[in-house]
Amino acid sequence: MNNKNQAYNIKEEKNLELENIVGNLMIAQYQVDKLRSRLSERVRRYSSVNNKKSSMHVFKHNNKWYKVTTKVEEVSLNSSNNVVNP
Repeated sequence: MNNKNQAYNIKEEKNLELENIVGNLMIAQYQVDKLRSRLSERVRRYSSVNNKKSSMHVFKHNNKWYKVTTKVEEVSLNSSNNVVNP
């Protein structure tokens, strides 16, 4: 009887681990969706105000300066998933 209880507890632990993994995946997907939504809102806001569709960030690390520029463009896809100029 003791072995049966131990086997049940091991299965239960594995199920909890699987549930945690699935839960983490669902949280990650929610975060990705939320970030995509925020990014698309910002791109629309920038394009309506002016033509600025890029962002620049400058930082220093180990006495060296770095500049990161991100450019965002809205595109459309046709039925064969080819990019069509807006």
